Amino acid sequence: MKIKSVIFSPFKVDGQMMFGNTKEHLWHKAYPSDKKGLCAWALRSLLIDDGQNIVLIDSGFSNINKQLLNEYFITNFKSATELVEESKVKCNQVNYVLHTHLHLDHCGGSFQFDKNENPQPIFTNATYIISKRQMLSAARPSDFEKDSFQSDIIQAFANHKKINLIETNYHLFPWLELRLFNGHTKGLIVPVIHLPEQTLVFAGDLIPSAAHLSLESIMSYNIDRGKSLKEQNEFLIECFEKKYLIYFQHDFYNECCSLKFANNRIVPDKFFKIAEL
Repeated sequence: MKIKSVIFSPFKVDGQMMFGNTKEHLWHKAYPSDKKGLCAWALRSLLIDDGQNIVLIDSGFSNINKQLLNEYFITNFKSATELVEESKVKCNQVNYVLHTHLHLDHCGGSFQFDKNENPQPIFTNATYIISKRQMLSAARPSDFEKDSFQSDIIQAFANHKKINLIETNYHLFPWLELRLFNGHTKGLIVPVIHLPEQTLVFAGDLIPSAAHLSLESIMSYNIDRGKSLKEQNEFLIECFEKKYLIYFQHDFYNECCSLKFANNRIVPDKFFKIAEL
């Protein structure tokens, strides 16, 4: 089993949006921001090769809308295509692209548009995986969530022929478990990767950073913050009891951590990188 971090260009958003229910003076201590209150966030994906199949988890931003990239303060943009091929894998070798959800920073790199503005899948031989609830939400977004979706990309997914819409918790392979959550967005997939000697959780937007563990913070982007908090707490108990490791998709400073129980709650223990596994 080969597992590698795919690291996209970082972006910036308002810290208060990312730590919505936490008072500003508290999250400022836990996660740095600039004078405007903007925080730097990582955007990581995983590329996994089990010897028979290659799986990419999430594909980052699209570079179609340059204004959008500017809004997120993204410079030196690299596409999913470039980053996958830098990992010595050709895009046509990828068998599955697993999309945790369809917010614009997680799925935009799965399509490109030809000169006639027709969408073409970048990973030509891959099955694209999404939850059915997420696909329905993205196709008819609420006013609250619609700015999180990029309409031309969502339409490309809706018309794509090679797609697997999952409806329940699901094992794609014995080693890859897909768990569904609904607080951040309907049908968020959290991949649980059962490696030979330990289990790694791709926490995605369920737990964006280590600071969200320490502060028990819920993002303002979440459609149901009460449900998000319940889902996060219940899942963290499972992760702690089963000694799962957490992989942070958005933490600019920390890639992975183990968990410990301190001060009557579950918090990060030791930090490390995927390459150290």
